[in-house]
Amino acid sequence: MKPFDIIMFNMSNYSEWEGGVSNRNYHVLKQLLGRPEVGKILAIDYLPLSPKRALRMYKEDLVLNLHEGKVLKRTLTSKLTKMSDKLYVYSDINFFFRPKHTMAKIKKVCLQLNFGDAVLWSFFPFVAPYWHNLGQKLTVFDAVDNWLLHSSYARQKARLQTAYDNIKKSADIIFAVSQNLQNFFDNQPNVYWIPNGVDLVHYNKSFPLVNRDIADISRPIIGYIGVMQERVDFELLRYLAEKNPDKSMVLVGPVWSELDQAKLSLEKLSNVHFLGYKSYAEAPMYIQQFDLGIVPHKTSGHSASTNPMKVYEYLACGKPVVSTENVGLDNFSEVIAVAKDYEDFDKLVNKQLSDDDADHRVARQEFVKKYSWFNTVKKMLDIIITKFD
Repeated sequence: MKPFDIIMFNMSNYSEWEGGVSNRNYHVLKQLLGRPEVGKILAIDYLPLSPKRALRMYKEDLVLNLHEGKVLKRTLTSKLTKMSDKLYVYSDINFFFRPKHTMAKIKKVCLQLNFGDAVLWSFFPFVAPYWHNLGQKLTVFDAVDNWLLHSSYARQKARLQTAYDNIKKSADIIFAVSQNLQNFFDNQPNVYWIPNGVDLVHYNKSFPLVNRDIADISRPIIGYIGVMQERVDFELLRYLAEKNPDKSMVLVGPVWSELDQAKLSLEKLSNVHFLGYKSYAEAPMYIQQFDLGIVPHKTSGHSASTNPMKVYEYLACGKPVVSTENVGLDNFSEVIAVAKDYEDFDKLVNKQLSDDDADHRVARQEFVKKYSWFNTVKKMLDIIITKFD
């Protein structure tokens, strides 16, 4: 069939990806750029929902330019950048104030870029009430988690609920990363469970030198990588650290300011090490130094709707994994250990460490191969193409 174009509403800004941030949206876009089924892509930066976010976006995305991008048009509130013949990035800070006007501008950009048959592919739920007149042939919503349960959107719940209601009614296809999200979208026939993926080559890179902030830490290392926000159970981390003084707990990633006190308290333990933010390029180096990866997430609320990418990354590096239950990891029951409480978590950590060997490491890496981002996006495109017929 003739290649179709994509209007993509992002959950991040392209500049954040250039700076080393990685998420499902980034990997899906990266794969789509290499697919012959896809023509041009207009990637729309996260649309701000407040004046504060709009000001930040103005400074970081309208004033500053993307690396290797050519600015085609810049106004006081928007910018269009050409990254390649296939990829264009659009930023607009006006959405919180004039959403319909913003959507009209996006439609105009699509016309200027000579878009043909187009798929609207959104990771950003707030556009749903306004996406009906962009001229798309198909509308896809990619649900990464349930934002209604996320503290960042506590003030936007009414608006979010309206958006989700619109998605249920008007999206032709809904991709959900977890079974919990399938249920949230009422298990409609157009809802497909498509878990996350992993770049296997990236996580199997070798590093002749290892950064000293982790190289100098005594083994074994119980490791966690990711943003530390409300879903991370800091009491569980303390319990594990105190129960295992002979092991190092290494926590890689930024910590939300709301958890500064919890972090300070945990840092007082001599075997706990906070290493801060690391880029996507650096992540494999750190995970490769872990002896075991953990997912110490709270077992209620937001966590149940997720499908943590870190587990794919741990497994791609061959590491044993211990997780709390009910955190969206149904597709990994064969290869990870799931704890029912704190005591069980501690027991499983020690068992997984003692049982680990070369054969287990190879088995984990073999298991996760089916979740390459190539395979994940191929499943998505196969579904989309059937809807075109």
